[in-house]
Amino acid sequence: MSPWLSTPAFYLAATLYGLAGAMLLAHLAGTRRKVPVMWGQRLLVAAAVLHGLHDVIRWSDGHGPFAGIREALSTLSLLVVFAFLVVRRMRDRVEVVGAFVAPLTLLLLLASRAPTGRPDGHLGGALIALHVGSVLTGTAAFTVAFAMSLSYLLQERQVKRKRVTGVFQRLPPLDVLDDLGYRCVAVGLPALTLGIVTGFFVGARSTSGGPLATWQQYVGMGAWIVFAGVLVLRLAAGWRGRRAAFGTILGYASAMLVLAGYYLRANPQ
Repeated sequence: MSPWLSTPAFYLAATLYGLAGAMLLAHLAGTRRKVPVMWGQRLLVAAAVLHGLHDVIRWSDGHGPFAGIREALSTLSLLVVFAFLVVRRMRDRVEVVGAFVAPLTLLLLLASRAPTGRPDGHLGGALIALHVGSVLTGTAAFTVAFAMSLSYLLQERQVKRKRVTGVFQRLPPLDVLDDLGYRCVAVGLPALTLGIVTGFFVGARSTSGGPLATWQQYVGMGAWIVFAGVLVLRLAAGWRGRRAAFGTILGYASAMLVLAGYYLRANPQ
């Protein structure tokens, strides 16, 4: 494929992600017509196709998903929208949660185009591919879980206020949001576990005589503890709903802090 197609595909994908998010937010905010949610979903799919085209062109030009933080962020954002499109097939009315997914995907995609100050210095080979791939997969699942948790808290607020119109009629029921959030965390935790374990081996190979783990790895382990706690407490103590949603949001914030650390390391001031 021609490398020059990469830039138009990127900007078109970013534009469509923005339009999709705006339409879905308009529907969530109170637009009664069905057109915004229908076209919002269509634009989200079209953006994902263009986004995939952009990444494939970049990969064919020697910038694969493991080449650096920018490539990883683009791959992550594509995995997020793909994971959401899979999840929305499971239950009705889930498509409106794309109002939260589309902006997150757009932010990750835009960050992937920011200039890097220096190369990341990652090692090549199967180990780094396994490490980065598992971390990206886990983070994509957690991103969708985060969107479900935000939707849950918003829906719960409407229920407590006894509002049976507006957002209450557009978001999925509380039990659906809680179940989908749990499933996404259950998928993401094994992937994050593999990413943390392989991360120690990658660090040992790349930093001879240095510290056993970086602060990003310690924060990553903190995120793992939070997500593991959400699952264990759900199974052992019946933690559901609001507490599970807050736990998921806390774990996701920790995971994003790790990602921000690697991004800043590649873009020193």
